[in-house]
Parts: sequence; C-alpha cells; structure tokens
Amino acid sequence: MDRSAPIFAPLSRLLLTLVLAASMSITAGFCQQPSGATATPQKPYRERLLERARNGDADAQFELGKNYETGRIGLPKDFSQAQYWYRKAADQGDPYAEASLGILFNFGKGVQRDYVQAYMWYDRAAMHAQGGDRDSIVELRDGIVENLTPQQIAEAKRLAREWKPVAKQ
Repeated sequence: MDRSAPIFAPLSRLLLTLVLAASMSITAGFCQQPSGATATPQKPYRERLLERARNGDADAQFELGKNYETGRIGLPKDFSQAQYWYRKAADQGDPYAEASLGILFNFGKGVQRDYVQAYMWYDRAAMHAQGGDRDSIVELRDGIVENLTPQQIAEAKRLAREWKPVAKQ
C-alpha cells in the first residue's frame, strides 16, 4: 500500500494553483499600458448608445427609447423621443419596440390614447416575439379587446398585416 499517494494529490493541486497564479500575473503584465502612455477615455454610455442608435442599431434604438420613456442614464423623460426611437427599432422588426409602442398608445403616454393603434402594435410584436415574450404580448393585446368593437379589432389586424416600415432617411 502506497501511503505517499494521498500527499501527492493535495501537493499537485497546490502546484497547479501556483502555476495558474503565476501565469495570470505574467499575462497581466503584458496587458498593461507602457509607461508614459495614456489611455483614451471611453465615451459615456449615453453618447455611445446614441451613436449606435443613429447608426441604425435596433437594440440601441430600443434601449434609447426605453431610457427616454423612463428618464434614465441622464436623459430627460420625453415620451415623444421614446416614441421616435421605438419607431426606428420597430421599423426593423424589433418586437420589444413594437410592444413598447403598443404600451404608449394603450396608456396614452405622450400620445393620444388609441386602442386601435395599441392593438396593431401589440399584434405586430406578437408576430415577431417568441415563447414567454410572445405570451406576455398577446396578453397585453387581448387585455384591451373590451375597449374595441369587432370592427376596430378587424381594422387593427388589417393595419398590422399591411404595415410597412418608414423608409430610411
């Protein structure tokens, strides 16, 4: 029976830990700035987000809309800007932006309350969303049915089917 074997297991783990620690400190040294070099400061998040949104990034457009809607990241609460950026993202088929437009129209946030428009945007979002997100959007859409006539629902569905994105400028 080899009584020395149990001693080697902890020693090999200790040795492995020391080797890994040494290699990380050596690697960290290569990643440092040379002396005398200055790092270029990164733009604030808000500026980077705005730049991405202006360049057509649908995720950034949605995020910018959400931040204008809630007044976060140093932006003023501005529902018309929120609607503008949500619409830009919706023009690219972003279901979250489409659902957010539905919410603006459903509750009259910065726009005149319009259940037909709300239903249309929720319906569009449901066409693009998947899984639990789709289920939540359908629940929002179906929750406003009591405020609509059958003709208005038919109109909203028609608008959702025939909707075309605004041409890029």
